[in-house]
Amino acid sequence: MSRNPDLLRCEFLGVTLRHEERAIDRAEPALLLARSGEAYGLNRLEYADDGATLSGPNGSELVIRAGQTATAGVTSLGFHEGLTRITGILEEVFGGEPPDALWIEDLTLIAVWDTEEPDGARLALTKDILQLDEERLALVSGDDPTASHGLRIWRKLDDGALDVALEPMHSEPSRLYLRLVYSQDDPVADLRAVCDRAESVNEYLRGALADFVQTRASR
Repeated sequence: MSRNPDLLRCEFLGVTLRHEERAIDRAEPALLLARSGEAYGLNRLEYADDGATLSGPNGSELVIRAGQTATAGVTSLGFHEGLTRITGILEEVFGGEPPDALWIEDLTLIAVWDTEEPDGARLALTKDILQLDEERLALVSGDDPTASHGLRIWRKLDDGALDVALEPMHSEPSRLYLRLVYSQDDPVADLRAVCDRAESVNEYLRGALADFVQTRASR
């Protein structure tokens, strides 16, 4: 597969935060949509019993609940563009009275690595990364030559846990799909700390994980 790190792209970033319950004025989501909806790709508002959901045609979403806030979206211009957008919209939601503590239920980064070869991601995972020989392939895949295989990694990162999945994209088998989900039991103090955790996940993707994939795939 290609060893070009420029072809490893972050395509989605999202975060779900838990916090102490706070009162949500019904006008708050509507005002946010009118004020900043266009900037964040949000054009639709649906109310719920304890909050509201704002969404847009490009996959952007903001969920506001009394004890939970979540936002996510496609990162067309890469990780840092997505992180800036997420930080900005969360700052608008919390305004001048941010919660005293935030719990990171999940922080999800999805990336895609184009191998530039037809069926390259499936073959790289099966033959290079997992190194499944014909005997083991027969045990897990039978007589299906198109069977796909993936890899899961669970490890500690900073003060939390990271769940990593690597698999070929079934719709585009030349591309390797990488999903990294970070969670943390202990609270963090503010949004700056949330950003720091997101940066750590991205650094792991671009550093150790990318090195692992390249080393195994180049053998």
